[in-house]
Order: sequence, then structure tokens, then C-alpha cells
Amino acid sequence: MPVVMRLLRNTPGSELQAYFAQRPVEFPEPVDWTGSNGALVKPVLKAIDALSEIERERIRLDFERADRMTSDVGQTALMDIASPEQRDILRDIATRHARALWLLRNDEKRFRRAEEASFFENSRRGRLWDGFVAPAGLEVGREAAHLQALAAEVQQFFREGQKIKIEVFDRSRTDLDGEVKELVQVTIYREGLPDSVSVFQGDDLEPLVYRPVYELAFAYEPASGVIEVVAQKKARRTELARMFAKTLLGHAIEGQRIPLRRYDLSVFMTEKEFEHDPEDGIDNVRLRLVKFETFDERAFVTIEARTEEAAVHGEARRLFGERDPFLGGHRIVEAVLSVRFKPDTVNPRGRTITIKLRHPNGCDLKDKTEKERLIGEKYLRRWRVVEDLIV
Repeated sequence: MPVVMRLLRNTPGSELQAYFAQRPVEFPEPVDWTGSNGALVKPVLKAIDALSEIERERIRLDFERADRMTSDVGQTALMDIASPEQRDILRDIATRHARALWLLRNDEKRFRRAEEASFFENSRRGRLWDGFVAPAGLEVGREAAHLQALAAEVQQFFREGQKIKIEVFDRSRTDLDGEVKELVQVTIYREGLPDSVSVFQGDDLEPLVYRPVYELAFAYEPASGVIEVVAQKKARRTELARMFAKTLLGHAIEGQRIPLRRYDLSVFMTEKEFEHDPEDGIDNVRLRLVKFETFDERAFVTIEARTEEAAVHGEARRLFGERDPFLGGHRIVEAVLSVRFKPDTVNPRGRTITIKLRHPNGCDLKDKTEKERLIGEKYLRRWRVVEDLIV
């Protein structure tokens, strides 16, 4: 169980001792919880192996949930959702795994909300996300009547199951400029159509029928009026946003999506230095590839600098001379940046991120890692590549 090993090696013994004290785990011999994590692995795994299959699976699931919250997005969500008193405790806990396990152990309700916030932020600007225009300054209805109205709309829309659970909570989002934005998040769990898996009943296989649970979520930012929707299938999100606005905001919206980012690739027509801050650990940024389209749209020209020493502009001058496409007659429709990061504790050999930008709003960064988010949110703006940003 790799996830169990990660928790055992990255969680102080005192926190592991507190966790297992709340579980039906027996240790036949005394365990020195003050010793090294390596010394704890053998006796803890032995005790877990002695449990029933169900209890072993419960521990694995707990550790898996904690492990998922060790990313930068997850840790931010934990600190945001925790109470002020809990934050003071979490700040003094040495490792990410230990902080996640502590909140799971002490306040599972808040931990679940942190999971919901993390899920939302990881989905944001990905394929599950859309944003919609709404008036600013509206109150989100939280009374039973509002929630029942939304539940009825969602149930009528999907026509799959009878059970729906809605959770409403306040949280914040801090952008890379340090600005804190207050949000109200609404998470909906809905019951789907019956499904089945094969299980053993004695020596025979029998179908185990169950109803899966699906999750969708909304966020409303009162300061800007933006409604964000995380849900499968893009075509559904417009109607879901309208439901949310009608039932919880008491306001009808047209379903107008907020502006997409636009990338101004003309900035690459001239050679430029890609300025960056030393504290962000960036070693080098270079323009690796440019794809041109002629103004008459009859041809494409692609130039790629294949080595670290080569530069696209230099290669264009060498290959084309006076007919260099950077001198005119062409427009850039695609560009690839290569961003090399210095070695760190996570990547001892360093790491290189490749960013593909396409006119007018194509970008292959999906905010999956902190470094990708750094480039996507901070530096594309600084390098004047981003023309319009999602609110």
C-alpha cells in the first residue's frame, strides 16, 4: 500500500500514535513513537495487517484522503477552512501529511469541506469548469426553502435519483498577487441511476446493486458577481448556473460566460527577455517554437530551436535572411515556451515545463501543479502574453 507507506514516512510519530489510538488497532509490543519514522514502519504495518479486511480498508481510505490534501492547493484549502484555533495548531505541525491527518482526525466535517474546496480549485479553468456573469453584491440564500428549491431543480434536470445533499460554506481564494477574494461555495451530491458490480456470495458471483453519487459545485464571488460551475458536460453548465442564480441568488441570469483568456502572441515577434523573480526558482525561460501563418492564410511556417543554445529568432535569421518571417508578412498562431526550474527537494535534478500557446485562447496549462499555476497566473501576465484574464 504505497499511500500507507507515504503517510508513515512523512507523519511524526506523535500524530500517528494519536490517529491509531482512535482506531481499533492493537500493538502486541510497545512502540517507540518518538523514534525515527523508518523504525515505525515495521510494527505499524504488522498491526494493520492483523486487522480485518474492512478495518484495513478504512485506514487505507483515511490515509488516501489525507495524502490527496498534501498538494499546495490542498494545504491552502485546509488552512482556509480550519477555524482560527485550528489554524494555530496546524501552523505548528511539521509536515503536510501530519496537518491533513490532524484535521481529518479532529474535525472530519471541516476536512470534508476542505476536500470540496480543493476539488473545486483543481477543477477551476479545466475541462469541468465554466464561469458566468451575474450581478455583484447578491446574498446567497441558505435557508431550507432556498436549498429545497435548488434540490428540486437539480433533481428535475438530471432525472436520475431521489437523494440530494447540499452543503453551503464560506471560504476564500488568494491569488498570486496576494489579493484575498471571499467566496461562497455550494457543493451538491446527487444520487445517480442504479449500477452494479459482481461480488462473491460464497463461491458464486452475484450482482451487488448500488446507486453511485455524483458531485457538482458552484462558487459565487459577491465582489465581482462571478458564478463558477464545476460539473461534467459543458452544455449543462449554463442551465446549472441559471438554476443556482434563480434559487439561491434570487436573480435570473442570461447564462453569459465570462471572457476567456486571450493570448497576444504578437509579443514574440521581437526578441525579449523573460523576467522572473529569484524566489520562484526559475533557472531559464526561452522561446522554443513559433508557428506562423501568412497574412493571405495560404501557408504555415514553423521554426523550432532544437537545442538549449539555439534561439528561435536567431534560427529564423540564419535560415531566411531578409525573408525572415519575424520581419513581417506573417502572424504567429502558435508559440511554445520552455521554462526550466532549478533543482529543489521535490525535483533534485530540476524540472522543465513546456507551455503551448495558441491564438486566440489556447493554452495547455491546466493548473495541475503549483509551478504550472505560477506560470499560468503570474508570468504570462508579466510577460504581456495574456490579453484578457478570466475574472
